[in-house]
Amino acid sequence: MVGKLVTLFPFLFIATASAMTVPEKRQVQNPGQGTWFNSNAVGACGVFESDSDHIVAVSTQLRQFLGGNGNTCGRRITASSGGRSTTVTVTDVCPGCGLTDLDFSPAAFQDLAPLSVGRINIDWVFS
Repeated sequence: MVGKLVTLFPFLFIATASAMTVPEKRQVQNPGQGTWFNSNAVGACGVFESDSDHIVAVSTQLRQFLGGNGNTCGRRITASSGGRSTTVTVTDVCPGCGLTDLDFSPAAFQDLAPLSVGRINIDWVFS
């Protein structure tokens, strides 16, 4: 009986590990909402952010799902909206964002739409 349990545990571990890494390997599009924030401060990743930087904040839920700052900070994301796209670096967290929403610096948001729009539909992938 013990031999059977030992055999099952590696299977469960492999299945769990595979399930966590598959979305990134397949470059799954993540639909969400895009907003922008004034970023002239030090963000959650400990880096000074400027409005002219191409940076983004991810939701608290996504950061927790991926394992915290160590697995989100510095990651690259390519986001698109209305036929336009931009590539940004994760430097902050957005407590008010939904799971797949992104909060862009003004410079990055303007690659996708005018700041006056305020909120847009986006699709994004980890680059």
